[in-house]
Amino acid sequence: MAETLYKLMLYGFLMVLFAGTYAILYAMGRFSGLPILVKISYFFAIFQFLAGLGMVFSPYLDILWRAIILFSIFAYLFIPPVMWKVVVEMHRRHED
Repeated sequence: MAETLYKLMLYGFLMVLFAGTYAILYAMGRFSGLPILVKISYFFAIFQFLAGLGMVFSPYLDILWRAIILFSIFAYLFIPPVMWKVVVEMHRRHED
């Protein structure tokens, strides 16, 4: 049981760490015009996805939490690009 909880906490930590790194690198790459940073950010998106799957396949969680985490790992893949478009649109409207 302790090992299961340890792995679950580790996967959760890694999921959040990789998701944040993905978002930061994506935004920095878009803002600075460096496509290499955007490409590197996609690797962290994959790592975030895999860490989330580690949580989904944990025997400790019930079906509701697995569904919530599964939804989250897919949603996190789209949040940085969508939020970038929202921010760009907000700034465009503010300048007009």
